[in-house]
Amino acid sequence: MIKLYVTIFLITAFIMLVCGVYISTKHTIKQNKLNISIMQLLAIGIFSCLTYSHAISTHLEISSEFGYAFYFMSIDWVLITFLFYARQYTRIWMDQYASALITATIAILDNVSLFFNYKWHHAFYLERKDIDGEWFYAFKINDYYVVHLVFCYILVAMIIMIFIQKSYLTSGFHRNRYLSILVIFVGIILLDVVYLFFDYPVDISICLYAIASIFISYYTLLYNPKTFVEYMLSTITERMECALISFDENNNCIYSNQQANRMFSPTGERKVIEERFKKWRDGKETNSISNTNWNAIYEFNGDEYRFDVHFNKIYDKRGFYCGCYFSFYDVTGDFLAYEEEKYRSTHDTLTGALNRESFYEEARNILDSNPDVEYVMVCANIKGFKLINDVFGVEKGDELLVRCADTIRDRMKQGSAFARLEADRFAVLIPKNRYSEELFMTGMNQISHSMDNSQYRMVILCGVYDIFDREAPVVAMCDGAFLAIDSIKDSFKNAIAYYGDMLRREYMSEQKILAEFETALQTGQFAMFLQPVVTVDGRTTMCEALVRWIHPDRGIVAPPSFIPLLEKTGYIYKLDQYIWEQAARRLAYWSSLDHDELSISVNISVKDFYYMDIYDTLVSLVEKYKIEPSRLKLEITESVFMTEKERQIDIMASLKEYGFLIEIDDFGSGYSSLNMLKEVPADILKMDMAFLAMDKNINRGRKIVNTMVTLAKALGMMVIIEGVENEDQMNYLKGTGADYLQGYFFNKPLPVKKFEELYL
Repeated sequence: MIKLYVTIFLITAFIMLVCGVYISTKHTIKQNKLNISIMQLLAIGIFSCLTYSHAISTHLEISSEFGYAFYFMSIDWVLITFLFYARQYTRIWMDQYASALITATIAILDNVSLFFNYKWHHAFYLERKDIDGEWFYAFKINDYYVVHLVFCYILVAMIIMIFIQKSYLTSGFHRNRYLSILVIFVGIILLDVVYLFFDYPVDISICLYAIASIFISYYTLLYNPKTFVEYMLSTITERMECALISFDENNNCIYSNQQANRMFSPTGERKVIEERFKKWRDGKETNSISNTNWNAIYEFNGDEYRFDVHFNKIYDKRGFYCGCYFSFYDVTGDFLAYEEEKYRSTHDTLTGALNRESFYEEARNILDSNPDVEYVMVCANIKGFKLINDVFGVEKGDELLVRCADTIRDRMKQGSAFARLEADRFAVLIPKNRYSEELFMTGMNQISHSMDNSQYRMVILCGVYDIFDREAPVVAMCDGAFLAIDSIKDSFKNAIAYYGDMLRREYMSEQKILAEFETALQTGQFAMFLQPVVTVDGRTTMCEALVRWIHPDRGIVAPPSFIPLLEKTGYIYKLDQYIWEQAARRLAYWSSLDHDELSISVNISVKDFYYMDIYDTLVSLVEKYKIEPSRLKLEITESVFMTEKERQIDIMASLKEYGFLIEIDDFGSGYSSLNMLKEVPADILKMDMAFLAMDKNINRGRKIVNTMVTLAKALGMMVIIEGVENEDQMNYLKGTGADYLQGYFFNKPLPVKKFEELYL
């Protein structure tokens, strides 16, 4: 009988070994603590079976006693390992590192005590027992064994508490995962209690433990994941927003989720779905149909929906056809969003007209597709539109733009293109034989009169460009029409103008200037001229940098011929940056000649703030040429602060803090505001003498000059008065308290070499 028990225990150990080898080949062990705990359970289980088999099979008392001792030690580690498994499996008490350390320490002490039992027999002793004519050594417990049992049952209680807590906290589906392990574990413990307290000669619970270990391995690593995956997949597919339909190899519908039933068979009748599949197959063998996808439109409750349909076939591992499935993805929202985004990318959101880029493209297509048709480009804008927003509000302004767009659209026919280019600027490409002034102006006048009141009279201006060069860029055609509008902006009699020969010449001249600008800049055709700024006692310590274009064919081109154009197009920033560097280089050269007292003033345009980082550019220049920033003075006009006022003031304040001196230029001409003196951190006020030119107002003008000089001094600013043209003006200005004078009386702007000859 003992041999039978030993054989059973050894077979059990072998089965656990095979299970462990299988797990190690199928699962990653090293980096997965749950897999490690299961392998530890199997390993300690094998050790328990072997030590218990040895204890009951040997007839040497000392050998049997060590077998029992190691068996009892293994029970400690079985429970500790099971506790480790329970924590990893349930994720409960994962942060209880102290308790894990304490239990391991107690187990080690208990193992040491059990090992020395052969000396003191304080835990157990052996006695011979007979079973069916065979004898073996059985153990009898002593006092210390109770301590061992208490420790073991504390571990048992902890394991049971973990599984009970997890079973209570988790959902219904997962609860069975933990209750099953709990039942198996409690069953083993109860059998162990039966063996212990009923004094059964052989502990058969060890076999049940082995079976439980194998069950735990299979249940944890194979059954549970597979069941959970199947449950999740079935739940996911049932709740998916896409419709799924599956067919077997005989084309029978074996599955359709809720979405598929709602689409094709609200009653759930699969025959209806099978009929749809047969209709799609259209007599072809399923094996002859390849995996494919297409778009389809289905109607539900009177609404059309777009679906992206995928057909896929399923094969087994040997390549035999098993079945197929359809998946229907609702792309209606994506389609509508794409159409809306496409519309928004090509149309103005407020008026529904084409936007700038789409209009250019559409106009080009029309011109290229109709080579025998003559066209005109008609552009319109609202005179003083910003004032409408200020007086009547933005909503009223938007309403007006919509009415303009609707009026133009009503007069459009096929073969035309219409756009809102920006703000209040509209453009229409229309066949020349359908164009007439009345066609546009009647509607425009109706809109204009709708806004007339005592505060404001609205005027809509139109420019017409007769397309004589079909290959010209569409943007150039629009520019021509707007040039015509610019020619009548100051007129209250005309509301429509045509792009004629004079405008064409002006336009071509401007285009020529812009075309030559880059080359002129790179080849040094732009020269810095210097105009002296003198003190009231006649010393020259300052000068202003001005630019002249030395054209190889046309000679010296006056600044009014190109500066306003460069300002309008934004190219002025390149020219300004070029002159700034010329000035900085000249200041460095003068320093090498010990003329550190001389400084140069350079102009800053409003466009400079938008096309470059002014602060970094100027700072890098003075650092590059190693000059004092106060010697490169910065001249600004009030136009710089017309937009983004706070930003521009912050930039000028940063430059002043670095050491540059800020000049307010042209004060006293145009629309200079006293508010500018209050807000701009300027060091020098530069006044224009132009308003003293009229003799009848000379006394009033002089009073203004005296007052402004006094005001500037009170603000701690130096004063430069420019425009000094005769000796009378100079004699008068010497008594005003001004610091510097500038004008043709002293000298005109000079080439750099000439200036140096006269003033260095």
